[in-house]
Amino acid sequence: MKHNLKSDIDKLVSKGMALEEDINLLKDKPLKELINYLNDNNAIIRTSASVNLKYYIDRDEICNILLLQLFKEKSLYTKIAICETLQNGDINTASKMINYVGIIGKNQYKTLPKKISSKKSYPLPRDIIARTLAKMDITIFNLLLEILATDDLIKIYEIIDAIGYMAFHNESLQNKKNLKYIINLMNKYKDDKLLIWKCLTCLSAFNIEESKDILNKFLNEYNNEDILFLQAKMSLSILKS
Repeated sequence: MKHNLKSDIDKLVSKGMALEEDINLLKDKPLKELINYLNDNNAIIRTSASVNLKYYIDRDEICNILLLQLFKEKSLYTKIAICETLQNGDINTASKMINYVGIIGKNQYKTLPKKISSKKSYPLPRDIIARTLAKMDITIFNLLLEILATDDLIKIYEIIDAIGYMAFHNESLQNKKNLKYIINLMNKYKDDKLLIWKCLTCLSAFNIEESKDILNKFLNEYNNEDILFLQAKMSLSILKS
């Protein structure tokens, strides 16, 4: 099959893939100009501006501008650049980001999947904001836990993924106190199969007896073709490995 290099390059340009020299071109531009470049028709310029704004991410207005941009942005690499810049933020950045959880894009699970992930590592959150929060410094972890104690299910569905991902990659978070939040959630929403499935996935991040006991309970209570049975089995095998 003949490959058209020009059309491949055009696709990368439309998706906003910036090279190092593109980013460096904007490196010394004043803040006001960088903000203006976020509205440029050229996606590469928007990406380059987004990368350079990481030096200003501790400013409230920059965080707000980037979140609004992410909400409307269509180009893949520009979205990635915005998320990587937000990732450099602190707890104030994270608290602003939480307002956008579950409402950007259509990649979130709305119903139970037909099959579970077969990966032995923790799946990346599908919600773009939850995914970004999951990769931030663990000092924001308690902020995520606070969401679980609210009644905002739209946010809870996605934040549980971020919590599991962050705990899986940070052993210091894998304790009984944090696990209790997951157990409380499972008790509160015991009839919500989508949320229970996400919680069973989350349990694979907590290598604690209590976590294994809950997973074993699901193996005993569900038939072996049920998605909850399959997820409990997978989570247990991750804990064993």
